[in-house]
Amino acid sequence: MASDHPFHAVAALAAARGSPDLQIKVERGGDYVRLYCTDPALFFKHRDDPSDSFDREAFGQSKRILLSADDCDAGPEATLALIETLLEKFADYTFQRP
Repeated sequence: MASDHPFHAVAALAAARGSPDLQIKVERGGDYVRLYCTDPALFFKHRDDPSDSFDREAFGQSKRILLSADDCDAGPEATLALIETLLEKFADYTFQRP
């Protein structure tokens, strides 16, 4: 079931905390799930999810950060804390590819 993807719980927790920075993108009937932030321009992909050309279409100006199963196994609180740390670390990130 698509809603079992760990990013759904992370996005719900972020929304419940009033964090507008982290959003979820779900496409293709739930087969494509990414978390993203526009400032800084980052998107998060679960390492076990297949690569998808939609990443370039939707997030061509964003930095991709892979999260492993271990990053998500401790539950949404721990995953959101990791993501928040990464958002701070990459706060000054700007797209540099031509």
